[in-house]
Amino acid sequence: MLNKEQTLFGKLVSEKVNEPAKELSNIKGSMNVKIVIIVVTLLICTFCFSFHLENNKPDTFIANFVPGNIWSNQTVKAEYSFPIYKDDASIHEEVADARENALPVFKFDENAEDLSYKLLDSIIRRLTATGKSASDKNQSSQISGLFADKAAKDFFKTNYDQKSKEFKSAGKILKKFLASIYKTGIVDTSKSFIHTDEVSVRTSGNIEKIYPSSSLFDRKSIAEEADNYLESKVSSASRPVLIEIIFKVLKPNLLFSPELTRKQLELAELSVPSTDGYVRQGEVIIEKNQKVTEEALKKMKSYKYSRYIMSEPSLSFWMILGSLGHASLIYSMLLIYLLIIRKRIFSDNSQVLILSLNIAIVAILAWLTVEIPSKLPLEFIVIIPSLAMLTAIVFDSRTAFYCTVTMSLMLAGIRGNDYDSGTAMMFAGILGAYTVRDIQSRTQIFKSIFFIFIGFLIPIFSFGLERLVDLDQTYSRLLFAAINSAISPMATFGLLFIIERMTNVTTDMRLQEYNNLDHPLLVKMSDAAPGTYQHTVALALLAEKCASHIGANQLLAKVGAYFHDIGKIAKPEYYIENQIDLANKHEHISPKRSAELIRNHVVEGIKLGMEYKLPRRILDFIPMHHGTFLIKHFYAKAIEESNGAEVKESDFRYPGPKPNSKETAIVMICDSAEALSRLPTKDKDELEKNINRSVDLRLADGQFDNCNLTLQELHQVKDTCIKYLVGISHHRVEYKDVPAVPDESENQSLQTNE
Repeated sequence: MLNKEQTLFGKLVSEKVNEPAKELSNIKGSMNVKIVIIVVTLLICTFCFSFHLENNKPDTFIANFVPGNIWSNQTVKAEYSFPIYKDDASIHEEVADARENALPVFKFDENAEDLSYKLLDSIIRRLTATGKSASDKNQSSQISGLFADKAAKDFFKTNYDQKSKEFKSAGKILKKFLASIYKTGIVDTSKSFIHTDEVSVRTSGNIEKIYPSSSLFDRKSIAEEADNYLESKVSSASRPVLIEIIFKVLKPNLLFSPELTRKQLELAELSVPSTDGYVRQGEVIIEKNQKVTEEALKKMKSYKYSRYIMSEPSLSFWMILGSLGHASLIYSMLLIYLLIIRKRIFSDNSQVLILSLNIAIVAILAWLTVEIPSKLPLEFIVIIPSLAMLTAIVFDSRTAFYCTVTMSLMLAGIRGNDYDSGTAMMFAGILGAYTVRDIQSRTQIFKSIFFIFIGFLIPIFSFGLERLVDLDQTYSRLLFAAINSAISPMATFGLLFIIERMTNVTTDMRLQEYNNLDHPLLVKMSDAAPGTYQHTVALALLAEKCASHIGANQLLAKVGAYFHDIGKIAKPEYYIENQIDLANKHEHISPKRSAELIRNHVVEGIKLGMEYKLPRRILDFIPMHHGTFLIKHFYAKAIEESNGAEVKESDFRYPGPKPNSKETAIVMICDSAEALSRLPTKDKDELEKNINRSVDLRLADGQFDNCNLTLQELHQVKDTCIKYLVGISHHRVEYKDVPAVPDESENQSLQTNE
């Protein structure tokens, strides 16, 4: 049983280390919250499996067959006759082509030509009649005022009689010209507006005629045609006048109708058939061991869709239940792994939420790739590689592997057994995760672009060659894979920033910021407790080597060792390594009080760590490097001085918690081993014996029960400590002093005396 002091100490550890606030601790460890996270994730995945938009229903009730695959199932025969449906992308493309080729509609104005002739006769009569009174300057001015062209104005200033005669014959010429262009057709718009080779013309009796677009005239083409027509028939001086007269009397006989054109476009859309053939009852759709072709694939999709529209509504209870089971099977792969292999992650709801969000995000993105009607390989821009990298950085590569497999299977399942994209995503995601497993710099993450693209390149080309996929389709997949490879690091950066700020997760990149002996806490320790500082530096190097030998996180072990004893800054004189030229203060106080003071460095360390905002992963090392181990020296001393009175062992134990990871266990072992190496002994065998005994005592005391350190790894850590500590405490040769040699003057003096 813990005494009052230890109970308060445990409370302090709980408040200062295990949670930023009590309510957060309750949420993070609550089983009810965990169940809510799991259920919501399953509901999202079930929705993506079973609910689909109306226009995409055919695609969601078929297996995702791929041309080039071998049909390994039984031969499929049509149980009933059904049409062969086109896919949505093909229909959209054909509708777009139909709209593009739909003819613009013009209304035919039957009165336009007659009205033009009447206007022409009126102008000719006016000009010829006015020409008879040539001496009248006012009339000349009125005539020239009819025209905008300067040449036409100047034309009437001289030789009125002669020009009057020209206009009489010119009227007949202009009528012939107008008759020729009206016969072809004059539009009231620019010909550049017409993008088809033909136009549709509706007469008053609603009769449709087709006119070739190239033969139609607009104002620009009429000007060119008139100039060429009149060049050999009238004088060059009168030509501008006659051309301007043409435009004054011209009335287009083909008038564009927006309403009729819109109806024409609607008819063009409706004219696009949604089927492409027919399969009769009993006809073989695909035979066993036959290679899946585009035609067979289209028939299978149509067969599945026909069965769907002939059956009961798709969203039946049984279908939703099946979708829930499908999603549960895939999701449970990750949950079982966490429950058995990564209990520490499973016990933290914030970490379970991060992994579950990965699954939910992939499910939603996979659902969108099905719902968006497009021939583009949208499935290759689902950010599974980014989420895999994020998982590897935040957790570890093994968890990233299981999460990537789960996400890839979820993608393939929602897309209808899409083996190709599922395999490609799995391979690219695993490569991306392993490229960042030891990441300690944010710039290091960009090398993942290359490996992710390789992860896509190999399966895409392999499946393409196996199934003789068109090169255009292969290039399209590679393009989207390249986009995914490029955006994955950026997406990982953004998500990592959010996770680090919103949760207690500390990545190795953030730990790297504390891998610095110039940190204010360490500088403070070097001044206040130099002996502890030297012990800390030596311990950090030793812990790093041990972590390297068993494949643990070297950076975490090293940084954790840096800060494990910061609590000794408060009262450094009570610790033997700092008692240089000082009397041992424990000789004048009781063993229980000494144990209390020794144990107190953990309390002070937690306070300092919280004050300097050390991450949770570093704070764990402060209480865990001692665990609940017994402070043996003062316990034994208390028994000696008790005179038979009861001595409570609990008064002389650290309150813990015990190490919960390989790294905290390594620091516990190395802390004891490094201290033993400073005992006044020069015997290698004795040092090895002491270290073995220290580790065995902690093992027997259950200090390693909560960490995943195996016995083999424990022996490796122990052997590494022995080799390293023996190496740095090796014996040196005791060199002799060189005897003094007398100089020449002294020799001469000696000889003279002799």
